[in-house]
Amino acid sequence: MPDPHEGSDTDIPDNDAQSKNPVKKHGIGRFLVWTFGLLIGLPLLTALVLTGMALVFRSDPAAHVPEGFDAYASMPSASAFITGALHLKALDAALSTPETASLRGTVRSLRANPVLRSPLFLRLANVRIDAAVYPEGGFVLAADLGLRSAATRLAPFAIRLFPGLLAKVEGLSYEADAFPPRFVYENGDLTLYALLYRNVLVVASSTEFLLAAARPGDMGPRKELAKALGSKGDGSLRFLAEPGRWVESLSGRDDPLGRLFNELAFPSLSVVDLTLRDERISVSLDLPWSADDSLRPLLDRRSRTPAALTRIPASASYFSLLAAGKPAELWDGAAAILGPDARKAFSGADEASKLAFGLGLNKLLFSWMGEEFGVFGSDRGPAPVFFASVGDERARKDVFEKAFGSLLVGRDLSAVVDGTRVPRIVFPRWLRTFLESIGINLVEPFYLVHDGFLYASSSAEVLAFCVAEVRGGELLVKSDRWKETASAISPESSVMVYYTLDRSAPFFLRGSEGVTQALKLYRRGVASLKLVAGSMRLELSAVSAVSPGLTEIPGYPVKEPGRVDSDPLVGSSPNGTPMAFWTSGRTVRSMDLSTGISKELQLDDKAWIALDTQDGRIAALWAISGRGTVYRTDADLEPMEGFPLVTGQTVTGPSSLSAERLLVPVADESALMIVTPAGQTSFSASLGAKARSAPAVSSWGIAVLPRSFEGNLYLLDLTGALVPGWPAYLSGIAGAAPIFAGADSPAAGMVAAVTEEGQIAAFLADGSPAPGFPTRLYGVFDSALAWAPGWRSFFLVSAEG
Repeated sequence: MPDPHEGSDTDIPDNDAQSKNPVKKHGIGRFLVWTFGLLIGLPLLTALVLTGMALVFRSDPAAHVPEGFDAYASMPSASAFITGALHLKALDAALSTPETASLRGTVRSLRANPVLRSPLFLRLANVRIDAAVYPEGGFVLAADLGLRSAATRLAPFAIRLFPGLLAKVEGLSYEADAFPPRFVYENGDLTLYALLYRNVLVVASSTEFLLAAARPGDMGPRKELAKALGSKGDGSLRFLAEPGRWVESLSGRDDPLGRLFNELAFPSLSVVDLTLRDERISVSLDLPWSADDSLRPLLDRRSRTPAALTRIPASASYFSLLAAGKPAELWDGAAAILGPDARKAFSGADEASKLAFGLGLNKLLFSWMGEEFGVFGSDRGPAPVFFASVGDERARKDVFEKAFGSLLVGRDLSAVVDGTRVPRIVFPRWLRTFLESIGINLVEPFYLVHDGFLYASSSAEVLAFCVAEVRGGELLVKSDRWKETASAISPESSVMVYYTLDRSAPFFLRGSEGVTQALKLYRRGVASLKLVAGSMRLELSAVSAVSPGLTEIPGYPVKEPGRVDSDPLVGSSPNGTPMAFWTSGRTVRSMDLSTGISKELQLDDKAWIALDTQDGRIAALWAISGRGTVYRTDADLEPMEGFPLVTGQTVTGPSSLSAERLLVPVADESALMIVTPAGQTSFSASLGAKARSAPAVSSWGIAVLPRSFEGNLYLLDLTGALVPGWPAYLSGIAGAAPIFAGADSPAAGMVAAVTEEGQIAAFLADGSPAPGFPTRLYGVFDSALAWAPGWRSFFLVSAEG
């Protein structure tokens, strides 16, 4: 019987064919899985491993800071600190000295850098940085990169694989063979060394500091440091400083301040809190101290809130207050510090007091004075008011009655101000005459006693008004300006200074150093010294109060060598840098106003300058000497092609510019010498006399006024030819330059001048007098007229002001 399946090709499956397709499909699937696993999984696994290492294998930045620093700071966010500090006006002022001029330029370049304002930078640089400064300017920075170190740990391998990466940053290189391997950044005179250790980026100023900071040190000695930095401070930046190093230069001085610091020792680091903003600065400095027994009575006394704070009137614009003890105690403790001259002067005054009143200084002053005394100035007048607390009113009355009963001192009760009788201490005429003959002027002060305080001043009006304010409860401590200024200052103080720079400047603001200039931006402030057991706290709080007048731009004034003979000429260089130019004798000086860097150009005689600007940019600076040597320079005082040009002409006055040409008054031709940018010279029409003032220039003419008895005023066209109808006649000698007034056209313009006797003359383009002129003023006039187009008016200042 035949097999029913025999001869059928379709009913029997091909097992080999069916088995091949699944194998191919499974093989491709496995390949894709492994490929994607390698491409995605391996980098992901690597990232997870590096992230784990960044979290587990960490180092504290403080452990990378070597010992022996002068100052140490820890910033929780570098980007916040950089962006905040970079735009401070105080930074410009602090860098205003010639030594820091280049840094000022760097700072302003950084401000204009868009990278520092980008969100990416703010996120990447939001890291903690510990920084330390060492003697002679060395420094170390240690930055905690956090999870960012997961990527930076691969930096050495990436550099080996892609050596061209570093070339994208100019000046950056990697020294793999050095010990330790390091990055080096060079930019001019600046060289920085850096390395990576786990999560910490270390940057140092030298290879020695880099080696010392390369590996973490023992954190044992640094625990106290970390605790001090980690504790919450009042300021936006807290740092530690080695006070002994900072006062080392002071302790060697032979003056009271030097002798004071020579007797003090500072056994530990001081903590400094600093808040610095454009509207306010606050500084507090804790100084632990130790001293000999002679100073302990002065410094061991705990500060308290002075009663004088509620005895100073609201009109006070400044005050200085000492509340450290009674005068006798202060003298006993400070006599050795003040030195032999002070002790000799005290001894002489004590003997003179005994001779005159039968009382020594201890009895005459110290017996009744309390623990507080000082001085304040008032908006009521320029005379200062001195004050002292009265510790024993009965003793004060006894001393005063005995003094007034002597032949040398009297009391005048004739002064009455607003119903208040103001006594005055007076001296006999014979005594005043005698002392004046030997150069001593006796002060006869007015005085008042109120609420336990004696007030004295040379002005009865100021004294009476101030005491009336205190009686009426109008006090400085109640005012908004005090509350705004002293909000960060503890009222407990042994020494306190309140100042307003419009009226006074404390001793620490009388220098010209960069830090002093920065502090001057904050025009009202309070400084305080607070004493506690074994420590003193220095505090300063100041605000940028608005001055009623003009105020200085941060970083200015800048002191320049030599005198300034000309008005400064200001313009922008071709790259936009603000520049100023002036003369000093035979020297032309320039200054980059953004950095304070100055240059100079020496001429062969007295110098005059003129500035040619086009489209707001400096095209050329012209300079000419009294001997006729002409320079045409760029903004950097580099001579242009064809210059200097020696003409041999004697120059009689300052020059002007007209259509890029220099107009120079010269003596030999009694004319204007015209110098073109190509160095060609020609002369104008004769002026009949020497011009000693600068020619006036407009778009349609040149006006020249020689100083002569003829009083002729000349109008030239732009080629230097005399305009028909001119010269015009003035009725006297004129020493000032003429001006163009009215519209800048011959149809509606005028030429005006003033004589020394006060005649103002104005002429139309054809030489005829303008309507309403001449007119006469009374006085002497040696300065030029000024024309105000908007007001269509002349302004003039007489020699008498």
